[in-house]
Amino acid sequence: MSSAPAPALAGIVRYWRFIAVVVAVCVAATAAYVLVVPPKWEASAHILVAPVPADADLSELGVISGSVEPARSVQTAVALLDTPAAVAATAAKLGAPWSPESVDGSIVLEPLGQSYVVEVKAQADSPSSAARLATTFVEAALETRNAEIKKRAADLLALRAKLPAGATGKPNAAAGARLEMITRTGDPSLSADQPASLPSSPVGLPAPYKIALSAVLGFFLALAGAWARSQGTRPDDDMRAPAYAPTADGWDT
Repeated sequence: MSSAPAPALAGIVRYWRFIAVVVAVCVAATAAYVLVVPPKWEASAHILVAPVPADADLSELGVISGSVEPARSVQTAVALLDTPAAVAATAAKLGAPWSPESVDGSIVLEPLGQSYVVEVKAQADSPSSAARLATTFVEAALETRNAEIKKRAADLLALRAKLPAGATGKPNAAAGARLEMITRTGDPSLSADQPASLPSSPVGLPAPYKIALSAVLGFFLALAGAWARSQGTRPDDDMRAPAYAPTADGWDT
């Protein structure tokens, strides 16, 4: 006694050439894509966020203080570092073929878990390029930020130096020394924590996995198409039994 799936399976087998062609096309298209489009590599560098104690002088400089919640501290750091000036400085350091637009499209800054760390992720066409991009952005972003804070500290010192002794806002010796140090070192709440290392594997699936996956998907797609075509076939008209048979009195229904 034949089982029910046997006719359907036989109908699908009739289209084995169709199945083979679909699988071959899927594999060829995926292989061509893998060869033409280079894989992306991602490297990460870290910036340490160290909020400074709340202070009237430092608050005027705009540095990250300890009065801010931890999560907000890191989010604030991301906003202070991810600037057009930092992107432009990175492109200038790297040189051609990098541009501010390509750097901006290849860099992502985000908090690293619940820590006081900003993770700088960079994607490029090679492991060395990705690591260099991430590390260079960290350097450029901190240099840009430090230059801004140094200028603010110098301007604040110059402004308060003009105040008469004992006037409100006149910095004491300790505050003056702290501002002097900031004019030389920059933002005390941000520093480079970890340079980028070379990534060991590209982003996404390796090329052999992509090709194998395309073969599997192509096979099932072709199988569905073959089944649909087999279900749509009918015997030739001249082989069909007539719906009505003629009799002496006419057509018998």
